[in-house]
Amino acid sequence: LVEKLAEYHAAPPLQGFGISAPEQVSAAIDAGAAGAISGSAIVKIIERHLDEPQTMLDELKAFVQSLKAATKTA
Repeated sequence: LVEKLAEYHAAPPLQGFGISAPEQVSAAIDAGAAGAISGSAIVKIIERHLDEPQTMLDELKAFVQSLKAATKTA
């Protein structure tokens, strides 16, 4: 599928739905995705820390950094 998309000059494919760990990002990239989208995992962090903005930001930063790092090791 990825090759067919490239053949038609489509935008690079991204994988979403269920991405909540760095290992899943690496697996998505290894499978041919250009990147991964994590939505609900980020929303869950926000929901858990609505009354603790600094904790929320710290956890979001650590989570996003871990996902980004996984794009470099895939």
